[in-house]
Amino acid sequence: VIDYAAADARAIEKGGADGLMIENFFDSPFPKGPSDAVTVSAITTCIREIRREVSIPFGVNVLRNDALSALSIAEVTGGSYIRVNVLTHAMVTDQGIIEGCSYELSRLKARLGSSVSVMADVMVKHAFPLGEGMDISTVAKDTACRSGAEILVVSGTGTGFPIDPKDAERVRKAVPGVPLASGSGISPGTVGELRDLLDIFIVGTWIKKEGKVENPVDPGKVEEIASLLVKRRKG
Repeated sequence: VIDYAAADARAIEKGGADGLMIENFFDSPFPKGPSDAVTVSAITTCIREIRREVSIPFGVNVLRNDALSALSIAEVTGGSYIRVNVLTHAMVTDQGIIEGCSYELSRLKARLGSSVSVMADVMVKHAFPLGEGMDISTVAKDTACRSGAEILVVSGTGTGFPIDPKDAERVRKAVPGVPLASGSGISPGTVGELRDLLDIFIVGTWIKKEGKVENPVDPGKVEEIASLLVKRRKG
């Protein structure tokens, strides 16, 4: 696992990415609550080895929604950001009902004096909102303004599925001053319609060999998508 993760990290850096996200993606099925100690220890060990291989910034996401472990790992390993799938409200997922954890996370962050940035999903993929009246604009405002997210993530319905540009537009309009990231479905074919709506592009499935999420990262594909995003920044 460590060798696989380190190889992917080297390929991502070689391809010209600005940073990477380290997560236990292949641990499915995930717990809906806190992860066990061996998972936290394993992720920390992997990060220690990855840091010897690459120098680009990295973030941590402990699936399915263990934000406290993610922040703790990032803090002790030098991570720059974490991703939290459900920071606010409640979502019905394949793990069951997952509730937001913003209270606990904000208290831990304050106690640690942490400067690690919180990247949080708005209507996270592989999930549906619990209850009525949870439109994406309202959730975006609550996630940023009431729950402390510094970066918002907009996704399609699942891993590899494209983002609806209208969702990105609604979130941008709801919280215009908050950086907005993609959470799924980015490829050379989808960058164009999203280039003016997003600030950060998280790319996972497409940069894998043959576009299959279970395959290793292809540095040539990282370079291809990175070159498109560099042109976007220059433009």
